[in-house]
Amino acid sequence: MPVQQLSRTTIGTPITSLEMRIAFEEGYLIPFRKNLPEDPKTADQLINVDKGGLSFRPLTGVYENVAEFDFFSMYPSIIASYNLSYETINCKHPECTTKLPTNYRVCTKKEGIVPKALKFLLNRRIYYKKALKQVQPEKKAILDRRQKGLKWLLVVSFGYLGYKNAVFGRIESHETTTAIGRQLLLFVKEIVEAKGFRLIHALTDAVWIYRKGATEKDYRLLEKYLNKRLREKFEGVNKNHLDFKILLEGVFDWIVFLPSKQDGIGVPNRFYGKFRNGEIKVRGLEIRRKDTPEFIKMFQTEILERLKKAKNKKEFLEKISETEEILKKYQEKLKNGEFNIFQLIVKKKVSKEVNQYRTKTDISDSAGTLLKEGIKVNPGERINILYVKNELIKGMPLEIYINFPQPLDLEKYLKMLEDSYWSFIWHKNSDKFQIFEG
Repeated sequence: MPVQQLSRTTIGTPITSLEMRIAFEEGYLIPFRKNLPEDPKTADQLINVDKGGLSFRPLTGVYENVAEFDFFSMYPSIIASYNLSYETINCKHPECTTKLPTNYRVCTKKEGIVPKALKFLLNRRIYYKKALKQVQPEKKAILDRRQKGLKWLLVVSFGYLGYKNAVFGRIESHETTTAIGRQLLLFVKEIVEAKGFRLIHALTDAVWIYRKGATEKDYRLLEKYLNKRLREKFEGVNKNHLDFKILLEGVFDWIVFLPSKQDGIGVPNRFYGKFRNGEIKVRGLEIRRKDTPEFIKMFQTEILERLKKAKNKKEFLEKISETEEILKKYQEKLKNGEFNIFQLIVKKKVSKEVNQYRTKTDISDSAGTLLKEGIKVNPGERINILYVKNELIKGMPLEIYINFPQPLDLEKYLKMLEDSYWSFIWHKNSDKFQIFEG
């Protein structure tokens, strides 16, 4: 696929294109329309095999000296190692009797189309990861972007394996991938706990562990031991399979696992922390959302920059108390009009035609207003919304606001600002939320 075409297509297309090329080279006859349905299952079989990725509820609280271990491209590695493809699950060869954790059979005579495609991408990503350690600093950014591009191609390849309209998708292969992924995560959990470490959190292909007094050297030795055990336990079915690897992502000076606002139970994908190298890792906060106004992203960025100076849990809690002045500063900016109108835009995606919305929302109102002005917004497109003081509409598109400005609903923006601050002061409601000491 030419680069010019590649740059303008969705991410699933290059995966399909790569798989198509391999299929043609192997002499496969590809149906014009996919005609292989999902294999029939009983309700019990469906419950046993269709479970998805494994995620734990984290122990909420502020921790220090926690290590994060991530599997290197877990799902693509499983697909490549266990020969999971459209044509390899429950193949017609009578001699292929190898059973998978889902009780499906897998072909051991011929390597599948999808594993071959993913091996190319995996080996290429490994090449770039190694090169990153050897090149000059000015070239690192380019190689890092390349390996990240390959990473997302690999992530999407797993999703396409379970997509019913994908040319080489097969739900049985997808179910098997997640089943082996659950086994890998539980295997790691058992090993780290047997070694005296405490599991704080585990999410699909990553674990966060802690042991009082553990050094980075201890965590490195654990990484080496984990990879040795993984090689022994999970051999795969392909002769030239890739070994599973779990890597130490880093050790946190401090990390915060947040609870749900409703019930106080830990949320799997809401946390933030600072690695020893000074890098901040954030998941689930407003700063990561595409529909968050730039004004609020600036606010959270400033808070995180202040917290970045903390070197341990004690210093973190001291710095948190200093962030209230940042909140007051941004509140005053809103009240005094010290902002650019573009910093208050909320970008939201239209999911259906305007006349299909049954309830009145900021999206339906904004899309409807644009339609009246002769601008049609198609499902999948994003619109720029501003909140104004008008009881008749819940949101106004930026294009209309520029020509017909109205007073902004500053109370709503102030509420959004205060809500975004909750992630930093939730522990003050200790009577409502359980906090585990780390």
